[in-house]
Order: sequence, then structure tokens, then C-alpha cells
Amino acid sequence: MNKSIISLMVTGLVSTSVFADVKPMSTVPAQPNEQVTLSNYTHAPFNQWAFQNMGIHPSVMVARDGAIKDIPQALDPEIVQHKFVYGDDVLLFREAMINDHTDGYIILKDGKVLHEEYFGDFTAKDHHLWASSTKSLVGQALGLLVEQGKVDVNEKVSAYIAELKGTHFGKQTVRTLLNMTSAINYSEDYVNMAPGDVHFEYFRRLGFIPAYDLMALDPMKADTPRDLLAFAAMFEKNKELKVNHKFEYHSPNVDVIGWIVARVSGQPLNKFIADNIWSKLGVEHDAFFITDMNYNPVATGGFNTTLRDFARVGLAMVNNGAYNGEQVFSEQWVKDSFTITKEENAHMMNSVYKDADGAVFDPHLEGYKNFLWVHDSEKNIATFRGVFGQFLYINQEKNVVIASFSSADSASNAARETSKARVQAFESLAESL
Repeated sequence: MNKSIISLMVTGLVSTSVFADVKPMSTVPAQPNEQVTLSNYTHAPFNQWAFQNMGIHPSVMVARDGAIKDIPQALDPEIVQHKFVYGDDVLLFREAMINDHTDGYIILKDGKVLHEEYFGDFTAKDHHLWASSTKSLVGQALGLLVEQGKVDVNEKVSAYIAELKGTHFGKQTVRTLLNMTSAINYSEDYVNMAPGDVHFEYFRRLGFIPAYDLMALDPMKADTPRDLLAFAAMFEKNKELKVNHKFEYHSPNVDVIGWIVARVSGQPLNKFIADNIWSKLGVEHDAFFITDMNYNPVATGGFNTTLRDFARVGLAMVNNGAYNGEQVFSEQWVKDSFTITKEENAHMMNSVYKDADGAVFDPHLEGYKNFLWVHDSEKNIATFRGVFGQFLYINQEKNVVIASFSSADSASNAARETSKARVQAFESLAESL
């Protein structure tokens, strides 16, 4: 397939004017130009329908349990008229949400809803893809096993996953993967890729790019790695990087951590999260994971929930893991996740995110730990982040949580100006409360 076509498929950079009159999946049966497929689901306008209907991929259930924990309200609709400065512009909070193709957002202060809004066909009852915000949840899931003494973050990965013995990942410590300083030969580049590139082949296993040839393989007869876990052994060290020198946002690290959670707990990742997290949050709805073709939950970006249930995770994080009368996450681990050491800050400062002249410069970031984007380790401010505009903003100092789902027109939040304005909107609004 043509390299440029592949890039457009993955990033969503196809001109939206081409599809100006298209409303995906609006007729029964859907007309050819409306049809969401594995080849177009990541780009606008098809992604708006797809991110709310991720059953286009194989999936597994994450069941809720117990009584629903209602979130009290202290409604203040005017709050979305909050003004903030971004560059040379003065924007309204709501304007920033709309500009980044938001499907829904909810603002909470002191555990109460200040405002909640949905756009288009998205409602409070609809599921939405978290994308890489899933990573942060998986980091907290591992923390439960660390607290139980079943995982030592200073131990090598191969101590838990024998299949990775002798591989680059197998030689790294669990901590190295959690902080994404593993220096693998890989690029989280959604634009420049071609068949044969390691990240292209990884994205095919992830489901970002359709891999019909791999789907057709009989695992009893073929030894080609079809799934994310088998593919983890394929990653090698980048000869130009030092391990534990700088933060490199590399999704495969999370696949391995999800594998450790499953191996150590003896449960599939979806079942572990259902039993130990989802059943304790008082959520309104079941969740689900999309999976790879071998039905491994996609730890790096496959979780799907409703917006309020996304916010409930934030309500636990803002309270050091406690919510609904339960210690849902490990208190010590949550506190550790917000704590950035000098070495961990150096990892971030060495990264592209702190290059003031670069396209992905982020003035808010202090560090990255346990798959959490830490803005301020003194005020305990951080975000879960997922491509195409999935965010969970957590501010312990102000006791503020803001959750948002989106269908942005490009994948990289770090490079998209409307996404940068969104993060500034979160920070400014929280500071004003």
C-alpha cells in the first residue's frame, strides 16, 4: 500500500472537505461512502462514530458490580465561559473544547459535578475509546500488585515473563518500562511509516492499521507473531539511546506491563481490572477492552467507558486512590505516581516535550511516571492522555477533575494546537476554582 495513503489513514489527515456531506453509518444499510471500516476508522469524520462504537475490533468485557455511586451536583453552567489566554488569543473554556472536536466533557470540583456537556450523537450512556489514557489505568493496576508484594519494580521483566528472557525488554527493570525510558528502537510516529518499519508492524498488531494477512494465519501452523505480546520480543535497543536517559513515549512498554499484570495475577487484564478496580468504583456501566487478534486486551490503548465512569477514575485518583468507600488504587502507589525525582525530571527535560522550539513542546510537563503525565509534583497535578483528544485532568490541590472524550482530526495531542489549548484550558479553569 502507498506510504502516503497509510499515513493519511492512521493520522486522519485526509481533508475533511472531501467528506463534508458524509454522516458515517447514518443509513441502514450504510452507504459505501458512509461505511466505517478498519481502514478509515481513525480519520474524520469516521472516527467520531468509530470511537463510540469500538466493537469494530475484537473486544472483551470488563463487568461492573455493586450499587451505583451517584455523583452529586453543584451545577454552575457559567463556568464554561471562563476565559484564559493561549498564545496571543483569549479563549473561552467551552470554545477550547469545541475547537478540539470534543464529544463530551465533565467538570468536577470537590467530588461534585459543576458542568457536563455532550455533542453530536454522543450521550451519557454511550461508550467511548480512552485510547492511551488506558496506559495510566494499567499503571495503577500494576500498583495493586506492587502493594501486595507480588511485583518488585526494580526486578527485571524476565523474572515475570519468561518468554522475554534474553530480549531487550526482558533485560529491563519494571521501573524502566513504567517510566518509558527503555530506549527501544521504535518511533511513536503516526505520520511517517512504511511496511517493514517496526512501528508499522507494531501498529498492525495493535489494530491501528488493518492486517488481514495476519488475521488469516493459522497459529497452529505459522510462527509469525500475530499479537502484541508475541511481538514484544521483536523490539531491540536503539543504538543511539541510553536506557534510563530520557523519556520516549513508546506504547509497547505498556503491552509488557499489562502482560505482567496478567501473568502475576493469573487473570486476563480485563478480568483483573473488573475484579479489583471496576467493581469498586460504583460505576454506572460495564466497560470493555478492544483486543488484538489473539484476544489480548490492548493495555496500551483499548479501554472503553462512558464519560461519567471515566470521571469516577479521576475522582479516585484525586483522593489518593480512595472512592466509594473503597481504597480502589494503592494510596502509596498513587502518591508515588505524582512524585517526580530529580532523575525522572531529567528524563523529561531530555525529551522532545521540553524542546521549546519543537512541535510537541509542552510547558506543563514535569515528568512521566507509572504511565502518568505529571504536570506538578508539589500540587499533584497530572493527566491521563490518549490520542485524538482523550484526557483525564487531575488536580489534587484544587480537588478538580475534568474528563473529556474527543474525535479530533489528527492523532497526536502533543502536536495539535487545539489540544495544547485544551490543556491550557484545564489548567486555567482549575486554578480559578
